[in-house]
Amino acid sequence: MANEVLPEIDRQNIIFDVVDGIPPTGEESDEIRNFRSQIESDNLMLEYSAEELGFNNVLFEYLSQG
Repeated sequence: MANEVLPEIDRQNIIFDVVDGIPPTGEESDEIRNFRSQIESDNLMLEYSAEELGFNNVLFEYLSQG
């Protein structure tokens, strides 16, 4: 289920921003907004996307922030 539209580095940066709680700038492309919305609203999608990029346990950090 990799997002073929966005380069890997963009997906990594979006995941890190979401996990770190950094809000969108408002200047994102539609593809970035869509990907960000998907991973913000679906923890499984966040975890799956992170694992696709080689990151494990990002969901633990994301869920422990609240």
